[in-house]
Amino acid sequence: FEPSAYDAATLAPLAERLGSARIVGIGEATHGSHQDQAFKAELIKALVRSGKLDVLILEANRIPAMGFDRYIREGGGDLAEVVQAPAFFRIWKNDEFGGLLLWLRNWNRTAERKVRIIGVDCQDGGRDAAAALTFVERYDPAAARRLRTDLSELIAAMDSPRKRFVDWLVDAPLDRLAAAQSASAQLAGWFETAPEAAGKDPALAEAQWAARTAYQAFLAFEFDREDADKSKADPAYFARRDRYMGENALAMLAEGERGALWAHDSHVLPELPPEAEAVNYVTTGSVLRKQLGTAYAAVGFTWSQGGFHATMLPTGEQWLRVSQRQTMEVFQLPNNRPGDLGHVFDRTGQRAMWVDLDALPTEGPVAAWAKRPYWRGWAGGAANPDMWQKTNFETGEIPPPVDIGYDVIVWFQTISPTRLLPVADPPPASAP
Repeated sequence: FEPSAYDAATLAPLAERLGSARIVGIGEATHGSHQDQAFKAELIKALVRSGKLDVLILEANRIPAMGFDRYIREGGGDLAEVVQAPAFFRIWKNDEFGGLLLWLRNWNRTAERKVRIIGVDCQDGGRDAAAALTFVERYDPAAARRLRTDLSELIAAMDSPRKRFVDWLVDAPLDRLAAAQSASAQLAGWFETAPEAAGKDPALAEAQWAARTAYQAFLAFEFDREDADKSKADPAYFARRDRYMGENALAMLAEGERGALWAHDSHVLPELPPEAEAVNYVTTGSVLRKQLGTAYAAVGFTWSQGGFHATMLPTGEQWLRVSQRQTMEVFQLPNNRPGDLGHVFDRTGQRAMWVDLDALPTEGPVAAWAKRPYWRGWAGGAANPDMWQKTNFETGEIPPPVDIGYDVIVWFQTISPTRLLPVADPPPASAP
């Protein structure tokens, strides 16, 4: 297809191909490339128009997603302010995502069944804990006071709109971190035995959800501090966040609803090599595939050349700390060398295309090719040119076979950076 032609007629066959799934995971090869995000936004619109999508499931925290949901369903707020919400990743504060929100708001104005938005990530533990505590205070003031004592420093740190949970986690004194984590676990547990009056409160479900994601935040980054016991950080640990996002998506989807998951390719991936499964490593997509079977479909992306936005990750620096700077730069890195999937698609003579991987032959040269590993051009919120697409078994940086993963893969010969909305840069990070 023509890379700039994302019209209904172009996307209708793909929407039809995916429309029988209960959840469609729609990835992006990089968090910061325009073509991936523009295409996925238009694919989401096509699924909505065809009546095959009720819920947009975001790799985003609970509170920003609530703001997006109010914006598209109730017409609340200003788009520029809604997208600038704290605890929403800067890399997605762009024209592509903002334009999708505007379209969904307009769709919902006349739709009989309005599309809604939920966030299933767990990286906003302070604000989520504060929301849950506000509910607990109404029914059990003594418990709320006790728990707030150990959570107060974390909650206070979140008063800054640019402050993030992991900023506090990597710098907090170890004893305060342990006390806050214990209090967060108790806060989540309070809802299991909540008073009868609380059970009749319509705000219970949202408050319990906030308590759950607050505790997940501590567990997802438990061993990421520099002084943590790294021997406990096994492959299953590094998959905790993905596992939680998959479980959260399933828990939040109501009976009869169909959703589309907006996340990175590495999260929506539905299948893993046997070696990864043997050590209990999962992705959000593999959690969904295990639960839903063929009712979960996934779309992945790749490209050949061009640029994308990301944060520089200097060699040797702690990823968690660096990633929070969110200072965007344009990276010009290749994905069209031998061994890169973009190199294969370059030889088709096309500018862009989507391929139904489930329709590939099961025998013969094409089937044999599909079992070969290729780099996909994956880049998340941070990147390092010196480590770009280099095999590292210790960190799990290995190219996957073509036939491991997606139902459909979308390729662009050339990508360009996302169109970021203007925001103030955070202050320079102090030296660790």
